[in-house]
Amino acid sequence: MNRDLFSAWQRYVPDLGNALRQMEEKTIIAVGVAPFPRIMPSLFLDRYAIYCVKDAVDIDVLRRYTTIFCLEEKHPKVAEKVHATGYLLRNYAFHAFLKSRRYPYRLMFYQTTTKIVQALEEQAIEWIGNRPESFAGVILKGDFRDLVKQRGLPSIPDWRLSRDEFLEKSFADAWTYWDRPFVVQRADFDVAGELGTFFIRGEQDWDAMRRILSKDERYHFITISPFIEGYSLSMLGCITAQGVLTSTLQLQLIDVPESLHGQMPTGVFLGHDWAFRAWPEAAEHAAQRVVESMGAYLAERGFKGIFGIDFLYDTRSQEIFPIECNPRFTGALPVYSLMVAHQRVPTIEFFHVFSHLNIGIDFDFAAVNAAFKQRLPLAHISLTPKGVFKMRLPLAAGIYSYNRSARLLRYERPGAFYHDFKNPEEFMIIDSLPRPGGRVIQNVPRLCKLIFPRGIARSSFAIESDVGDLITTLSAGLRKDQEVRAPSEAESTEDIAQEL
Repeated sequence: MNRDLFSAWQRYVPDLGNALRQMEEKTIIAVGVAPFPRIMPSLFLDRYAIYCVKDAVDIDVLRRYTTIFCLEEKHPKVAEKVHATGYLLRNYAFHAFLKSRRYPYRLMFYQTTTKIVQALEEQAIEWIGNRPESFAGVILKGDFRDLVKQRGLPSIPDWRLSRDEFLEKSFADAWTYWDRPFVVQRADFDVAGELGTFFIRGEQDWDAMRRILSKDERYHFITISPFIEGYSLSMLGCITAQGVLTSTLQLQLIDVPESLHGQMPTGVFLGHDWAFRAWPEAAEHAAQRVVESMGAYLAERGFKGIFGIDFLYDTRSQEIFPIECNPRFTGALPVYSLMVAHQRVPTIEFFHVFSHLNIGIDFDFAAVNAAFKQRLPLAHISLTPKGVFKMRLPLAAGIYSYNRSARLLRYERPGAFYHDFKNPEEFMIIDSLPRPGGRVIQNVPRLCKLIFPRGIARSSFAIESDVGDLITTLSAGLRKDQEVRAPSEAESTEDIAQEL
């Protein structure tokens, strides 16, 4: 950690040197599919590394900041078979990597499963993360809705139906129940990616949703809720021994047409905009109370560190409703932490590691909590990979400019952090960006991410025209000269979407 940053962070954590020494007693190796979401600990840990499965252009830039081991670089055939971290833990190539470590280490996971924990314990590997039983009560949408009501928090009314009851209902039945557009979700089975939430605005939406859910036998209950006219929002929490730290309330980008590029709008999460804020201070405080309450519930069950709550804000009633809990690092990271770090404040990842290692050092909780709510002009949005089967554009990861009249992208320089921008008209392309000629997996949340040092949103569902034009141009270029084909069995698995 450089001296200037150390001095800045020390204002919040007076005994920072001792805290860092305890964190670095063993090397922390973050394990996952993609490297960029795991880059922030490199700011404060010298003994830190990332082990990723998939090769990407990002690695060329991110290796400037930390050590990255990539399975696909050395064992491409093995990497093709790895669709979840649990599989990786039982793979010979990963075992060989662990045996080659000369310094004691801890593996860090952003979310675990029973299989992952079982493999770690069988192999006596020390790890950082939360056990599945600590978040079992919130991960399913139905359980979370019930918990919200039990804790006396604001809740959206819902209509809970068994699978059989639901499949007997017609569009007219559901529309008459609410007399307005509505949202359909599985209540007791979590589906990552694009097919977990269905917005029903008419009979065509109902028919498309019903075709999908009638073929799925993994769920037993359905939740139907009225559609809320307003904003999709989220807030991060971090459970520490001193309390639950909370972020600012942040706008989510959902189903933005330019980014979907013809893909069905089914509640696809695409990014955030921290420059956008069209809700009162009271909504911020209400959301914070929800995150603190849910954090207290999770803490009682042994959960530590980072989680997130999704909200809907009703612009007519000015009410805010919690709708989902993500007991893991969320899609706001690491971009939210780029903003925090640029303000010379310890990032939420620091307090995540701090809490999991049970470091008994006090920090200025009030100052950190207030600093976590300071905003800078910053936004990010993902491009979906549907229809891009092979990477044909030779894009590098880093900072770009865009000439709108000529519709030309220009690569300016490498970059991965907020300070790499030189003006607000630039943007960054990063996060799982495939190498030229590389195969593109279809059923994953993103092809790559665009990050802007300015606001880009007009609402949760619409972006500014210049950004829309950029994304449309880039999406069209990515899909040029593609051979249309059906996804392979591996690409249709949901494990990949979960891990990314």
